Amino acid sequence: MSSSEEQSRNSWIIEDDPSKVSSKHKDGFEDILEERRRTSDLRFIFRSRDVPVYKYSHPRSAQQIKDDVLKSDRVKYAVEQVSESTGTSTKEVYEEVQAILDEMAHAYKLGAIRALAMVLTKTMKRLYRRLYVNEEGINKLRSTIKEYPVIILPSHRSYADFLLVSYLFYNYDLPLPVIAAAMDFMSMKFMGWLLRSAGAFYIRRTFSNDQLYWAVFTEYVQTQVCNGDAPVEFYVEGTRSRTAKTYVPKLGMLKASLEPYFKAHIPDLMVVPISISYDRTLEESLYAYELLGVPKPKESTSGLLKARSILSEDFGNVHMFVGEPISVRQFCDGKVDRIVHSTAPRYIASLTESEEALIQDFAYHVVLEQQKQMIISPFVLIATVLMQNRDGIPLRQLVKEVEWLKRQTANLGGYVDWPGSESAESVVQHQLQLHGNILTLTDEAFVELRQSKPPPNVSKEMQRDIVISTGALQIMTALYRNQLLYLFVRVAFIAVSVNSSLHDTLTLDELYQRYSFLEQLFQREFIFMPGHTRQDFDKSILHLTHGGGLMMDDNRVLIKRSTNKYSTFLSQMFEPFLLGYWVVCQYLLSLPGDIHGKPLPKTHKATSQDVQQLVVRLLQEGVVKHYEIQSLDILGNALLSLTSMGAITKDKRNGEVYLCPNQIVVSRISENLGRYIDLPSIPGSLLVPEVKQVAVPAKL
Repeated sequence: MSSSEEQSRNSWIIEDDPSKVSSKHKDGFEDILEERRRTSDLRFIFRSRDVPVYKYSHPRSAQQIKDDVLKSDRVKYAVEQVSESTGTSTKEVYEEVQAILDEMAHAYKLGAIRALAMVLTKTMKRLYRRLYVNEEGINKLRSTIKEYPVIILPSHRSYADFLLVSYLFYNYDLPLPVIAAAMDFMSMKFMGWLLRSAGAFYIRRTFSNDQLYWAVFTEYVQTQVCNGDAPVEFYVEGTRSRTAKTYVPKLGMLKASLEPYFKAHIPDLMVVPISISYDRTLEESLYAYELLGVPKPKESTSGLLKARSILSEDFGNVHMFVGEPISVRQFCDGKVDRIVHSTAPRYIASLTESEEALIQDFAYHVVLEQQKQMIISPFVLIATVLMQNRDGIPLRQLVKEVEWLKRQTANLGGYVDWPGSESAESVVQHQLQLHGNILTLTDEAFVELRQSKPPPNVSKEMQRDIVISTGALQIMTALYRNQLLYLFVRVAFIAVSVNSSLHDTLTLDELYQRYSFLEQLFQREFIFMPGHTRQDFDKSILHLTHGGGLMMDDNRVLIKRSTNKYSTFLSQMFEPFLLGYWVVCQYLLSLPGDIHGKPLPKTHKATSQDVQQLVVRLLQEGVVKHYEIQSLDILGNALLSLTSMGAITKDKRNGEVYLCPNQIVVSRISENLGRYIDLPSIPGSLLVPEVKQVAVPAKL
């Protein structure tokens, strides 16, 4: 393929107008695929690499790292404890430690790394038009690696994330990170070995009660953090986001990684967030059906080979923003006293409550930084408009609404990847082509959603069911709409509170109470910095009043003058979440009671499945119109949030968790929710499970 043909892949305009062709450099970003399209891949793969090294690092092979873990005081202490408690000989326990290490440890071979780089180079050029990286972030990362131990925390919305990060490091001659990977990948023939040899170390999903495994895992991570063998990479969200919203951070891996600082084993370490934004997500269809309850396909090499047909599809651009390195020492300055750990060996003493709270704050700070640096594709704006016009919209009106939404996004500090020299209509039309699998433009210039081909693991019965197929389509579209929610959620909660008010005015205190309720209710749905509710509220009020979206007089909000297109649009944007949580409340209030009138407890899985079946019945009867509230993510988050608010109590029986609603608290929350949206009337017969159901294999 000629260079001019390759270049034309990177824009939607005609080839003979070079002024409109996307350049290699834009807004501080560099396309690292352009040179790969023009030069030899073999020369790139086998070139000599000048890799920066942490100045205090003592070079170790992968085997030497394992030997150091095996000989460590932490593991020795854990072996003695397990041997004493189980009556097993220390020799047998050490054999178990060796087996854990053999299962877990990476193998780090340069030859395998070069092989993976070759595969990734070929794949990336086929999948993506451009792969943009901020050059300033790379330069800072390079100098940081020389001076400090480094932890890499990327956002996680696709399987492609860790491959892209490794490719990024290889491209810029940085030391490839060692990556915490799930055991699912280890079982993949050949690929499991290749990933291990390129730096992946495999960990079990749950092992909190396994003292020996926890000791081996902690020592394995910490010895590499302290010695700076290579940057350590993991996902603070814990798993891929199936919704393109940032998940609430998980703290286990982060605690293990930061513990050496708190126990004064190292003077500082740097955490580097990386934000990865996709024009089009590889797994969009899989995610939609998984959220409807279809189990995800098991990771396998054969499945990977079968999926190679996607190489013929167009997935647009990828943006990778390497964030500012965050010093753990500076973040914790004045907030902890590390000397408290000086009286006990570092492998015995636990972190203090204040240190654990600080780690939680740090985790939220990282994911908020990831969100802040996300690049917003024009299709995100299109999807947001379409989710409020689910029956379709004329192209001219769509363009007008997208332009309006782009201005609102920019006002809140969002970066929209919008070509400056192109007309709005051509930008929109290009995005419709890129996402032609879920959208269509009719001959009458009308844009509407279209049914896309489901993944092969979806049964024929589910494919034929209109509620399921429509739900999958809307959830797929919401995957892109969701990428905008983090930017608007705080001002939207104020807009929702204003729009739903039945009074002529609201005091700021009344408005703050409404805002606080919504933030507490949606604590699992969106990311809010703990303890910053008042600050977020005040900042949002300031933004709305300065922009003319909120009219006030004598510290009172004037409701009629503050109800406008902006507030209405934001209210509709978040209506599916409000409605979904309200439906969950109605289900919990409808549960039959025992002889004392107390609702019978159900397992988490059974509760989720029953709520989803209720949603299906409501959709079948036309009681509700938002098909995306079938999503197990919304329903699961609602149950978790209600539990944290005291509306559900948990009881563990025979290894399973049972949920029992406190109907007084659920009723109060349901009543509060009813203040924000127009509530549908649910016939009592639809709350009864005997009604014909659609077979949706719910999975939480």
